Amino acid sequence: MDRRRALVEELRSNGQLSAKDLADRLGVSKRTVIRDIARLQGEGVPIRLDPGGYLIDGAEEVKRAIDRALTGRRVLRIDYLNSKSELSTRDLEPSIMLGGRGGFWYLVAWCRLREDVRVFRVDRITRAEVLDERYPEPDKQRLSEMTSALPL
Repeated sequence: MDRRRALVEELRSNGQLSAKDLADRLGVSKRTVIRDIARLQGEGVPIRLDPGGYLIDGAEEVKRAIDRALTGRRVLRIDYLNSKSELSTRDLEPSIMLGGRGGFWYLVAWCRLREDVRVFRVDRITRAEVLDERYPEPDKQRLSEMTSALPL
């Protein structure tokens, strides 16, 4: 594993870390950590600096995963916290992400767990992973189901 990938994994595993903590864990200087973070940010990794140190912006990471799944027609695995605070893991075939009521973003997708079209509030997705598996173009019936599921 290269150093920058290890840096990202340290942030994902441990949450917020200072440049000094990252340097100690990776066996490099603070200056190297700061340079690596700048390069990672330039490559689109959502690392931000807060008063307590660096961290991965989870909400931004989820949105980027959704975008990659949509554009690549890839299955998306999510951890979803519903309105009753119940957490579930689901594999989705995403179709569209759109803004809706109250300023919230929604993801409309075929949910393999429920074997039906579902609408997911994006701010309730706690983790998203793009899988290698591609899914087929939806047929007319599924498109119709997705259209009727849109939050209007």
